[in-house]
Amino acid sequence: MSEKWDKRFLALASHIAGWSKDPSTQVGCVVVGPDREIRSTGFNGFPRGIEDSIARLENRELKYPLICHAEENAIMHAARIGISL
Repeated sequence: MSEKWDKRFLALASHIAGWSKDPSTQVGCVVVGPDREIRSTGFNGFPRGIEDSIARLENRELKYPLICHAEENAIMHAARIGISL
């Protein structure tokens, strides 16, 4: 990968981080294949089916056992849509 592409993918991950509803931490992830194709993306947040309530997001004891890292969400998204990583 070239430095130019690395910067592009990092900029995209930074943009995707803004999709997180976590008021204290926003992290984005871009999974890229060997031919520079984007395989999956993710951001830190609750898994599907868990409501993103303000009360849950602002209470660490409620948030941390449930919240997923951006990388976890990218892997789960790829698996859900049948993309091999």
